[in-house]
Amino acid sequence: MKVLFAFDEMQKNGGTFVSGAGETVTVTEERRHHAYSPSSLEMLEACPSFINRQSAKLHERTIAGTKAHNVADSRIDDNTLSDEDAEAVADCLDLVEARRQFLIASALHYGDLPEAVREYKENYWPIDDVPTDTEPCTTAGYADTVLVYKTWAEIIDYKFGRWAVTNAAINLQGIAYALGVFKAFPEVTEVCVWFKQPHLDLTTSATFMRTEIPELYLRVQTVVARAVAARKSGDFSTATPKIPACNFCGNLGNCPKVAAVAINVGHKFHPIEIPDNITPTQLLNDRDTSLGMRLSQVVATWAEAFRRQVTNRVLERKADIPAGFRLESRSNREVIDGAKLKEIALRYLTEAEYQTTLSTTFGGLEDLISEKAPRGSKKAALVDFKQALEDEKATVKGPAYSFLKAINTK
Repeated sequence: MKVLFAFDEMQKNGGTFVSGAGETVTVTEERRHHAYSPSSLEMLEACPSFINRQSAKLHERTIAGTKAHNVADSRIDDNTLSDEDAEAVADCLDLVEARRQFLIASALHYGDLPEAVREYKENYWPIDDVPTDTEPCTTAGYADTVLVYKTWAEIIDYKFGRWAVTNAAINLQGIAYALGVFKAFPEVTEVCVWFKQPHLDLTTSATFMRTEIPELYLRVQTVVARAVAARKSGDFSTATPKIPACNFCGNLGNCPKVAAVAINVGHKFHPIEIPDNITPTQLLNDRDTSLGMRLSQVVATWAEAFRRQVTNRVLERKADIPAGFRLESRSNREVIDGAKLKEIALRYLTEAEYQTTLSTTFGGLEDLISEKAPRGSKKAALVDFKQALEDEKATVKGPAYSFLKAINTK
């Protein structure tokens, strides 16, 4: 424990230290979550009024990503993780091991033992001691893995989502982690930041020098200072509606800048229903919520009609697929023989396990079948199950439909 705390007081905020010999020391105090965390800085740079929206139901990729991070940290398999996600974890750990071996080779070259390479997993890295309105430092967060040898450090952060993150050279999250490592280790002069995105077969990296700290620090300070001012004022005067920030913002329904955009849509699509003199302030006033509700219906109707119109034009080959989208087709399944569905499901599950899925959709049943299947055969088990349902007439496919799905273009 002394080895860990010798480096910086911040290490008390959770995480582990791993020596070159493999000795692990874990700190289990409750994790601190910074109000202006590194992962939110890019959204805050896009719009100072951004606040991360907390969904009542977590997205399946969020759940899978959390499990994958836990497996990467513990090096212990979780059979509820899909084979694809398990392979993604292995890819990330392969990168960590490759970078560790690179530093160990450097250590041996200079006559040091492998133990000279230190590893930190999920430690808390504040970039300074300058307090904000609610925090003791400008920003701080948890990098997945940090490797340190003398004047060199490497940060490896895993991304298990299916949307590409900004290149490491300009990524604010990576820059904040680098600043945190520079602060923790005054002897470090170079920090290489890696973002590993295994599901996209994408890895970016960038090296930052200690001499670059002033400009990197100024960028982060500016973003946080504007966000602090926006939250203090609460007037959205500096709000800047942008995609994708608005999609994930908890202020979406309260932001007058976004309301102004919606009003413009309402004026053009349904001018009789939406008066010309309505303003965002009136719209968000408790006395005019009925008008706001009508506007939301108008905008939703317009959005659906617009998506349908563009999709039809693409299908009729009268228009190209819009940039940033791809055309997908699906068909829903309908159960036509419940008894046969149960019979097939029981080839994979026990009666008790099957009963736990009755209140869910196909997804819950298939998730459990995947979890039960041995590592390496999860995808095959699901393919076999779906094919059996179709072949034995337990389900039937509904009419196919097509839609445009957004893709990341970074």
